[in-house]
Amino acid sequence: MKAKLLFLMSLFMIVVFSAAAQNRWGVVGGVNLSTTSAKGFKWRAGGYVGGLYDIRLSESWYIQPQLILTYEENDSKDKTKVDAFFSQYALTLPVLASFKVKLSDAFSMRINAGPYVQYAMFGCQQKYGEWWHLDFGNHFTYGLKGGVSVEHKHWFVSMDCKYSLKTNFVNYGGHGLTLSVGIGYKF
Repeated sequence: MKAKLLFLMSLFMIVVFSAAAQNRWGVVGGVNLSTTSAKGFKWRAGGYVGGLYDIRLSESWYIQPQLILTYEENDSKDKTKVDAFFSQYALTLPVLASFKVKLSDAFSMRINAGPYVQYAMFGCQQKYGEWWHLDFGNHFTYGLKGGVSVEHKHWFVSMDCKYSLKTNFVNYGGHGLTLSVGIGYKF
């Protein structure tokens, strides 16, 4: 009985350590353009930086949770009609399903998609020259994120789109839309 238990524990440890050896931590950063679906707003530049954990499920499938600090802005196009500006620093947690396609011996492409939740920590309302304060529930939003990335060994370049499914005060009652381009490294 002890021999069977020892064998099963050894087999379990081998499986766990071999699976963990194929998982990788990474860092990512880049620029983004954001707007809102509310009428009269233009695209504004921002940025992001964060980390990820790449969990290998099979040769082609991965799960990739990320934790990203983003900076996004919403600004009105015509200040004579609507004088509105909001910026936000937010923590975003997407969990992406990732499908890997081998392009050559050195390059591969990933197709990523999944849900995200976001917490707007703080920001500025330029119209009044002060930091905005919201009810706790208005700090949260959620939505979908998708994109593609090209990998070369440990380096990757990504292009993503993030769309909020929840209307939000920071987005002037509209849905947030963010396009981003970034570069990352997996250890």
